[in-house]
Amino acid sequence: MRKKIRIKKLNSFQRRVFFVFVGCLTLTIGVTLGRYIYRGILDFYFRTQNFYFESDKLTTYGRNYSLDYWNGVDPYHIVINLNSYKNNSLKSDSDIEYEVELNCSDTIVCNTTKDSGTIYHDSNTDSFTVTLTPTQTFHDGDSVVASITAKSTAPYQKELSASFKLVVGKYGLSHEIVDAKNDVYLEVNVTNTLLYYTVKEAFGSYQVGEQLTISEYLELSESDQEKCVSASITLEFDPSVVYVDNNSTTFLQAYDVQTERLDGYDYINRFTFDMDASSSSVVKFYKKDPTLDYSSDGSQDGVVKVSYNY
Repeated sequence: MRKKIRIKKLNSFQRRVFFVFVGCLTLTIGVTLGRYIYRGILDFYFRTQNFYFESDKLTTYGRNYSLDYWNGVDPYHIVINLNSYKNNSLKSDSDIEYEVELNCSDTIVCNTTKDSGTIYHDSNTDSFTVTLTPTQTFHDGDSVVASITAKSTAPYQKELSASFKLVVGKYGLSHEIVDAKNDVYLEVNVTNTLLYYTVKEAFGSYQVGEQLTISEYLELSESDQEKCVSASITLEFDPSVVYVDNNSTTFLQAYDVQTERLDGYDYINRFTFDMDASSSSVVKFYKKDPTLDYSSDGSQDGVVKVSYNY
């Protein structure tokens, strides 16, 4: 004999609670998805108006960076490069005015070299530097967060942002590959916490191999600064798997660029760039297969091999 299963009905109060819960959940998902779609539509509209407001670190949907190996004692500098182009042929033909907003942890003081600025149409680039200065003693594992937002105010309004988490740890150079499945590109983030520059070409009373503090370096003339380097970074990769964004600000400063021939075309497979002391750099690579995830914490060689020289 089969046993009947009774399904307990909800009373009127329980039904109201259930429908309120479902309604709130639907509203939350709808608002989040709606904002995502709205920003996508705005970006499409801006492109039809020949309006480009982009950055090497800030993005339309916000990006989270985790920068390890900060010494927790000296100020940390984040250089934000802005541009008004999509590629060499698609550029904004009007000046773009913007404002900068900072939101930082209570244990640091954040300053920017610009509260506002203009990306002029004849150059299509501009930049500002955010400096994070500790206000207390930190220990290994402690962290701080700085959120940076750039908002265009004319001729159109668009917002770019990113959050930077600095973790106190060992001293030196580190890198990570930031990626996710179905992303069309990945980013190689390199962090330099060295607090000195090394002379690579003798000048004045300085000899090759001699080290200068950041303060000493900043007092040099521009021509003498070019004879010093804090760290040189070399990236090697297989261009049949990933290829570098040659409009990247970091790549535009590259040297010792090498290529290999594939299917009758020359593709870049290796290049080197210099880094300032206490700074970070981002290099974007496009993926041939977006479905793959090449994330790496830098503890071993990833799809892009990173070598340090300092």
